[in-house]
Amino acid sequence: MKKDKKEAASTQEAAPSVEQKKPLATLLGSISYENREDYENFLNGLTLEHSVIVLISAANYAQAKGTFNLSEAELIARAVKRLGSVKPKTDVAPEENAPQTTEPPLSQ
Repeated sequence: MKKDKKEAASTQEAAPSVEQKKPLATLLGSISYENREDYENFLNGLTLEHSVIVLISAANYAQAKGTFNLSEAELIARAVKRLGSVKPKTDVAPEENAPQTTEPPLSQ
């Protein structure tokens, strides 16, 4: 039985380790990137959902650093909870948004 444990240990040592790249920077304690191009892509592709996540991260980060007094912290905490409870509106199908016209279609 001891031989099996020894073999298992040597097998684990022989397994290649997966190295993760260290981020170039971590912003607000939760948003990290590995190179400047990734950061620029994140900035340029910022959606409304990403923007909310960034603002919530900023509020949490500042609170962890002791930036806010008790009243400010309460206000921000309630605002963050309120944002978390809002459900995004679903997009309406383009046909339903299209203006109604009374002109007949053009024939070619």
